[in-house]
Amino acid sequence: MMTHNELREAFLSFYEKKGHVRKPSDSLVPTNDPTLLFTGAGMNQFKDNFLGRADKSLKRATTSQKCLRTGDIENVGRTSSHQTFFEMLGNFSFGDYFKREAIPWAWELITKSFKVDPKRLRVSVYEEDQEAYDLWAKEVKVRADWIYRFDAKENFWPSNAPKVGPNGPCGPCSEIFIDRGAEHGCGKPECSPACSCGRYVEFYNLVFTQFDRQSDGTLQPLPQKNIDTGMGFERMLAILQGKPNNFETDLFMPMIERIEELSGRKYATSTDDGRRMRRIADHARAIAFCIADGVLPSNEGRGYVEKRLLRIATIDGRALGIHEAFLHQLVPVAAAIMEKPYPEVNERRETIARIVKGEEEKFADTLASGEKLLAELEKEYAASGAKRIPGRELFRLFDTYGIPAEVAATRLKVTPETEAEFESEMEKQRQLARSGSSMTGDIFVSGAMGTLKEKISATEFLGYKADSAKARVRAIIKGNALVDVAVPADGEVTVVLDRSPFYPEMGGQVGDIGRIQTAEAEFAVSDTKNAAPHILHLGRVTKGALLPGDEVTATVDAERREDVKRNHSATHLLHAALRERLGEHAEQSGSLVAPDYLRFDFHHFEAPTKMDLEAVERRVNEKIMANIDVHTEEMSIDEARKTGAKALFGEKYGERVRVVKAGDFSLELCGGIHCERTGNIGQFKIVGEESVAAGIRRITAVTGKYALDYWKATEDRLKSVAEELKAPVSDVVRRAQTLTKELKELRRQLEKSRGGERSTQLQDLLKSAPSAGGVKLVVAALEGVSAEELRSAVDIIKKSNEEAAAVLASVSGDKVSLIAYAGKKAQGSGVDAGKLIREVAGVVGGGGGGRPEMAQAGGTDVSKVNDALDLGLKLLREKLGTS
Repeated sequence: MMTHNELREAFLSFYEKKGHVRKPSDSLVPTNDPTLLFTGAGMNQFKDNFLGRADKSLKRATTSQKCLRTGDIENVGRTSSHQTFFEMLGNFSFGDYFKREAIPWAWELITKSFKVDPKRLRVSVYEEDQEAYDLWAKEVKVRADWIYRFDAKENFWPSNAPKVGPNGPCGPCSEIFIDRGAEHGCGKPECSPACSCGRYVEFYNLVFTQFDRQSDGTLQPLPQKNIDTGMGFERMLAILQGKPNNFETDLFMPMIERIEELSGRKYATSTDDGRRMRRIADHARAIAFCIADGVLPSNEGRGYVEKRLLRIATIDGRALGIHEAFLHQLVPVAAAIMEKPYPEVNERRETIARIVKGEEEKFADTLASGEKLLAELEKEYAASGAKRIPGRELFRLFDTYGIPAEVAATRLKVTPETEAEFESEMEKQRQLARSGSSMTGDIFVSGAMGTLKEKISATEFLGYKADSAKARVRAIIKGNALVDVAVPADGEVTVVLDRSPFYPEMGGQVGDIGRIQTAEAEFAVSDTKNAAPHILHLGRVTKGALLPGDEVTATVDAERREDVKRNHSATHLLHAALRERLGEHAEQSGSLVAPDYLRFDFHHFEAPTKMDLEAVERRVNEKIMANIDVHTEEMSIDEARKTGAKALFGEKYGERVRVVKAGDFSLELCGGIHCERTGNIGQFKIVGEESVAAGIRRITAVTGKYALDYWKATEDRLKSVAEELKAPVSDVVRRAQTLTKELKELRRQLEKSRGGERSTQLQDLLKSAPSAGGVKLVVAALEGVSAEELRSAVDIIKKSNEEAAAVLASVSGDKVSLIAYAGKKAQGSGVDAGKLIREVAGVVGGGGGGRPEMAQAGGTDVSKVNDALDLGLKLLREKLGTS
């Protein structure tokens, strides 16, 4: 039986022998591709190759690409072959071989190398693709009744492209299916691979990219025809291991066995518990790989997808009887299984597990709040006799508190109208996730950038050795168009040079600024961006006219670059010092290297102590004072790993990398610009430390002249404080402590005095308060009272007359605070302070809630306070009657 590692290697080796270059998997976060939330196919990293915009020497490639898709998330665990995270085996041709080679090779791989019985295989072709049909029938000798012709929806990429687009490269495809047998089908005579019954499982798709769709819907032949294939790794593995689904292979069973141990339940294919275990295994693996590629749980974009997967898996765990955090215990299992192809996950398994555990524990608190809200809503809607719960409330339970809609539906009245509203809210959230990722939605880059990649050669970067250079203007972009000239009236434009000393924003380091000049024209560069293989210089023409072809002098703002270099080298020292002090888990999660400060995010699960930060700061300054040589060297990624160079969390590296070494203290992969010696940094000062996400801390620091400015500003503030306290600088702390103690005593005396006045005021209100049903009704606005003091006021009323009912309000600036109280007698007559305060707060544009006895709320319409109190009095009288 072929193992998962053997299958992956067999596929890649097969195509290597056919002249393909084995390429590493791209990150789940697509490299330089704003059109995708996650990498979802093997072809994503080769878009420029397909369009002839990349390395022309690469004609054939093969990969095992890690992918993530959530379009069929509802089917994960339910069907035999749906997953969120999966691998796609692929072989690609960029203007080289085509159908005549791709089809026979696919058959050879499956039937000869993988030894799949040809009698179990079926194929499909696009109904108009006679060439592919003939190759299957005449060359490969597949039976005619086992070749199916399907329409453009089923057998064209993108689906339905001839009729509905998008414009750009497209083509027919041919799919290969396994026949699982009649026992897995619907039993209908017309059952075929087009049927969704599950008998036929598609596992290999051959896409023949041969057309360029035009805006009028015509399909023009591409000058460069390409092959883009994708084999479902997990599906092929299930076929070869003879398993009924993807999850019962050696790729998943160790995880499922661990879930059995944690839950105390046994796995079975067709049970609800089995489906839950499969879904947990899939989602846990997806979460681990997302975090390994730098995606952290959040409320938008990729992080929102990750958080949703974690919540679904947690809910499944609870259904299995696992009520404590458990997903983190699956991380080392998944990492061990995938160690050979993806060692980076196993190397960071402890950090990944701690991040997962932190998010699990946070969600447990949220879930508890959700259960409480669900119980309140259940009681409220039952008491009111409402016909249904609004879809927005159902969505709030799901989105904010993680309560699945189907769970809520077992306890609340849900109608088709509710479900429609819920789905509408879900679609809004999907749109938010997509917009949070800055996706453009285009499959291939078009417009000026597309033309640039097709026709303009790469920009040669000179910035490691120079801050000024002679160059030639290759292109000018205004908006989304290439233009023939740029003048001051054009505003911001982008200039592309054949060679440039300007460092483009990348790896956390900001882009350079400076100027590009000819004898008659000057262009002020305000930012530099990376659009590999080009460097984009953003800015404005300030004098004359700049034209493509002009010879120019490109000059970086050298003083600013020196400031950036200081902060970048200091960032490396900081990273090393943090790992030395806090542990190897304190890895970089993100950074910003600007001229005036540096920002460094790192993995740690509690706030570093003051002593920790002081020790780290001291260690960095020790290395600065040691004036260590900072050495850089370019080498292969394999060579770099052998040196022990630190690869950053979530970063993607090419085949050639740059290693930056500061003595024996710091060794990292980095493409940024650095000082020649650590002494050039001058000094290092931490000016801030905070939490930015679960398990992620952030340090802000300054170096060089900005550190001097920080010390000078601190000294000036200290002198000002000393003058205000009328004490010498050396005595400031003692003097401040004395004054603070005196202030606390004065506040205590003032509060005691105000408390007495308020008690008298409330006693007077009680005496003059109207009654209803034998209950005193204290309804009033109190001036100059905080929300905290409103609670104290209710305590005074309660002590004076336990059976009273009250609605009190206070105004502070543009905010209204409200509180309601109902004694036992009032509650017995139907007064619920929680419901009462919600209605009253609605008048002032706010909301709130609480217990039947006491509840609080707030609002923003201060002009309606009296109206709100009038409503409160009216509602109390309606419940209690009059007396």
